[in-house]
Amino acid sequence: MRSQELRSAFVDFFVQRGHKHVPSASLIPDAMSTTLFTIAGMEQFVPAFVGDEPPPAPNVVTVQRCLRVAGAKSDIENVGRTGRHGTFLEMLGNFSFGGYYKADAIRYAWDFLTERLRLDGEKLFVTVHLSDDEAATLWHEEIGVPKHRISRFDEDNFWTMGPTGPCGPCTEIFFDTGAGNASGPDDDGPNKGTRFVEVWNLVFQQYNRTADGKLDELPRKQIDTGAGLERVLAVVNGQTSMYDTDLFTDLIQAQPAVGKTGFSPAEQHVRRNIIADHARAVTFLVNDGVYPSNTDRGYVLRFLIRRAIRNGRLLGYPNGFLTSLVPAVVASLRSGYPFLEQNVARIQQALRSEEQTFERTLDRGMQLLEHLIVEANDDCTRLISGVDAFTLHDTYGFPIELTREIAADGGVAVDTEEFERAMNEQRERARADAAAKRSIVSLAELPAVKSEFTGYDGLEAEGEIVAILKDDAPLESADAGERVQLVLDRTPFYAEKGGQIGDRGSIVFGDASFEVEDAQFLGEAIAHAGTVRTGTFTVGDVVRARVSPDWRREIRRHHTSAHLLQRALKDVLGDDVTQAGSWVGIDRMRFDFRSPSGALTAEQRRAVSERVNEMIRDDTPLVTDVLSQEEAHARGAIAMFGEKYGEKVRVVTAGPSVEFCGGTHSISTGELGMFVILNEFSIGSGIRRIESCVSLSAERYVEHQQALIAELSASLSATPEELTERIGRLQRDVKELQNAVGDLKARLAASDAQTYIDRKEEVNGKTFVGAVVHEANGEALRHLNSAIRQRLRSAVIALAGVDDGNVSLLVSASDDLVRDGVHAGNLVKLAAPLVGGKGGGQPAQAQGGGKNPQGASQAVEAIRAAVLSA
Repeated sequence: MRSQELRSAFVDFFVQRGHKHVPSASLIPDAMSTTLFTIAGMEQFVPAFVGDEPPPAPNVVTVQRCLRVAGAKSDIENVGRTGRHGTFLEMLGNFSFGGYYKADAIRYAWDFLTERLRLDGEKLFVTVHLSDDEAATLWHEEIGVPKHRISRFDEDNFWTMGPTGPCGPCTEIFFDTGAGNASGPDDDGPNKGTRFVEVWNLVFQQYNRTADGKLDELPRKQIDTGAGLERVLAVVNGQTSMYDTDLFTDLIQAQPAVGKTGFSPAEQHVRRNIIADHARAVTFLVNDGVYPSNTDRGYVLRFLIRRAIRNGRLLGYPNGFLTSLVPAVVASLRSGYPFLEQNVARIQQALRSEEQTFERTLDRGMQLLEHLIVEANDDCTRLISGVDAFTLHDTYGFPIELTREIAADGGVAVDTEEFERAMNEQRERARADAAAKRSIVSLAELPAVKSEFTGYDGLEAEGEIVAILKDDAPLESADAGERVQLVLDRTPFYAEKGGQIGDRGSIVFGDASFEVEDAQFLGEAIAHAGTVRTGTFTVGDVVRARVSPDWRREIRRHHTSAHLLQRALKDVLGDDVTQAGSWVGIDRMRFDFRSPSGALTAEQRRAVSERVNEMIRDDTPLVTDVLSQEEAHARGAIAMFGEKYGEKVRVVTAGPSVEFCGGTHSISTGELGMFVILNEFSIGSGIRRIESCVSLSAERYVEHQQALIAELSASLSATPEELTERIGRLQRDVKELQNAVGDLKARLAASDAQTYIDRKEEVNGKTFVGAVVHEANGEALRHLNSAIRQRLRSAVIALAGVDDGNVSLLVSASDDLVRDGVHAGNLVKLAAPLVGGKGGGQPAQAQGGGKNPQGASQAVEAIRAAVLSA
């Protein structure tokens, strides 16, 4: 049986039994999820399980793509080495939201395995929770499983998705692969070794675990099952390894021939398995809108890509091999996920960019890491410092997990605690930035409210205050001067979402007034953050909410410009351009995008700007429709990768631009007035950012530029048309003057050189020249060093330049002394701390610096002592 046959058989089996087939959700879970990636089939149904949303149907069947690389569900260490572990997997699942419970779930699972897949029932073993007598009885009395094939466990048979969320006891079905696959004499039942393979887990969801660990009863008892497609496929085909199924064999065969490698054939097979697994994972991650970065999901993607590249290098694969595997991955999964085909170019571009970035630093990083491993073994510490691991991460792009893995291959460990301390400052900045936009109030403390947004139809609305929040606590009322958040049941204020910042304005109740400084989502409620200016506001008050007209006008114009800009980029650069993010303010707009062509040329930048302004001049009315996702895609609407959309979506049409979007927009394109690109630059691997403005901001920018040009023209006595030539002439004059100054410094250094040479010291055949040079920067030291070296071929020269509170260090050693063991880089490392700095370099020449001029003499003396005492 091939993989697609199994997918179809599973879905058809449950559809015939009254289940609705729901498509797989993205690998990126809902924003309220406690997991970084989708790790289970039930994850998209969590709101239905806990009673926050109605289920899509009483009974549901899915084939859900999942990724497990971190946390309790991680299988990363075993990937490729056992036949049953992978990072990317497909989870077959049937769910019931009160429609049926244990008896039917157990019967369905048994019938599918034994009747549809024709597995030998005598080889199926089951486990149940210690407390679940009901499930044990059903297996024995209703299904006929002998008691000796029913085992009871505690934690192994209580399923949780994470630290919080739906959970409950479960029963698992195992397949006996035979005594020949046992890991030892005691491997005679489930959960004891490798002989028995888990093929299905039936979870009886009856609890919701809260943040404090408490188990609350769910509103109804429900069924959540999961069967790993890869494992089931292996069992059905009589294989002990999923890597011997069509899901992987095609990918293993598509890899390049193994080149020069020190691996045994068995280890080569393991590494090829790892690459096949990671190729599947990274292809789907990019498809679902994740791109390489140094944080969160992007960090995991980067780790998987670089781990695959490193394994490919060890097998002697050529550069770019991972990108070339994408078509094979798509071909192997096409039948289950046909949408992959339309994204091949985008996926390959993202992987190609990351491969090229990593390959540029891989060799240098590996040289450093190999040196650190040798050092750790030689000094018997068998430990790489966290500081060195951070350097590998920060300078050479080695994720800490990759460093640990390579170090372990060399028999050494990594000081991860010290690494975490080195990373803390970077992490804290990122966390602080994210926290600034996140309420510290627990959603559990808010009333179960979903604010109705009325802002599409007007700027004013009446709404009732359903909650007042201050400093992580609910209030009954708020008085003048207090900074609080007001939560309304109806509001015209747009809460920050999709890159558009929250509205500003006011809320009034009689003589009481509240200045709204921001609007943010708290769950599905909209919280208005601001200050009570006059009077008192109380929960239950029916208030009047008013959005600032000026604020909304400029916001919607800039938001509309983002739509036109994306259309213009696609028109000029091609449809491979994809949006990677945006930010919309009242005076400018940022648009991040991925483009295979890299930075915009001057001609492309001009063409993009002209295309946007052309669409503005067309003055096309904007049209907004609420459609099903299928209807929206049929119209060619562009969706943001990684965004989650409901069954119904808002589609905004602005001339040739058609996009999914829930933001606020102008009435017509002509309202934008003028579009100006302010800047265009890189913000990460393969991602470009355009900053632009329209409307009043564009007019002010043009006026400022005109004033600046007029001022420059007056100061240089040139017309605007002559400015380019006049500035070019000034730059040439400055260059000539700089060269003249350099020549003068060289002559002065040459005249001073003999003074320092006369003070040289000679001990044991070594000559040392050292000096503290005042009013000398790094460039002056280089001139002086060169002049001394011309007259003194064999010597160590150590110079400390003091200039405006800064210290520059330069040490050079002649070739004969380098052969004798002198290392200029080590000498600078020794001296730099004395001037409050750092440095290093090559054996023949090295540089450093610091901020402590008082230590300059000590630094030179330390180098002198090290050279002459050796």
